[in-house]
Amino acid sequence: MSKKSLLGAICFVLFCGASANVFAQDAPTGAGASLLNPADPRAAGMGMASTAVNDNVFGVFGNAATTLSNEKSIGFGYSYNPVQSALNKGMATHAVGGYYNINDNNGIVIGFRYFRNAETELWGMNDDVLESLGTVRPSDMAISLGYTRRIVDNFTAALTVRYVSSNYSAVSEMKNGSAFAFDLGLYYNDKIESFFGSTWAVGLNVSNVGTKLNISDKAYTMPAYARLGGSIDMPFSENHRLMAALDLGYTFMPSSDASFVAGLGLEYNFFKYGIIRAGYYYGDEKALGGANVATFGLGVKAGPVRVDASYWLAGKDSPVKNNWSVGLSLFF
Repeated sequence: MSKKSLLGAICFVLFCGASANVFAQDAPTGAGASLLNPADPRAAGMGMASTAVNDNVFGVFGNAATTLSNEKSIGFGYSYNPVQSALNKGMATHAVGGYYNINDNNGIVIGFRYFRNAETELWGMNDDVLESLGTVRPSDMAISLGYTRRIVDNFTAALTVRYVSSNYSAVSEMKNGSAFAFDLGLYYNDKIESFFGSTWAVGLNVSNVGTKLNISDKAYTMPAYARLGGSIDMPFSENHRLMAALDLGYTFMPSSDASFVAGLGLEYNFFKYGIIRAGYYYGDEKALGGANVATFGLGVKAGPVRVDASYWLAGKDSPVKNNWSVGLSLFF
């Protein structure tokens, strides 16, 4: 088989992983896009706005610098997101996130993410004859470890290192590949004394800057992006609280796939136990065809336990129609 036909098959496999990820902001020329699937059901219910939102066990996937401002010192959780459930059974992202604030000035974050694609049959040209290359089911895995540090009052920073492993060995002339990536997170928050004791925050997260993923004789660039976010948290009373958050993002690697995204979300807490969320996510044409979806979420808190779920209100022709995610968090 010619290298041109093989390269086409490789790109097809990468496209399957990328198209499964409405929020990855990546195209077939990149690799590891599936690792950017939503791992935080709370953020997914708020239009993916998470860069300036704290009190979250999945902060390692949004902005690790926010975790040092969490109310509790320890938290961890698990989330499940069946990607493209209406089209591909068995395609899902599993994620585990956690943090430990050693003291007021130092903390660590951890994250694990695993994505398994649906079974895909590859086709290629051999002597001008179309033939099957077999059925494959690629998978991606990432392990993240980060350190958070309070620089001055109200301002924290985080550095996260990530090991990425992709399994494409079932495809002829392809192999398992690995890469290292780094995240840099910044977060600042302060009080608004004259407005119900509210707080405001701003955050910046630059993610996935690192080495290329070698799964064949060609190395593929990981999707690196930057997100700038802001939020305002308004506790109107002991039993009622409203938070608004906004994220603006830009994918800058691979450079040929540069794209812009935005997420806007609201979260309403009532009687300390119930949570309602809503949001909207916008992506331009290069962000996987312009992935524009409304999102909705619910949450329940009971002692140290929080359960979150989200649902994406996509159009009937969208590959993420009827997508949902759920997560369980524990805080101590």
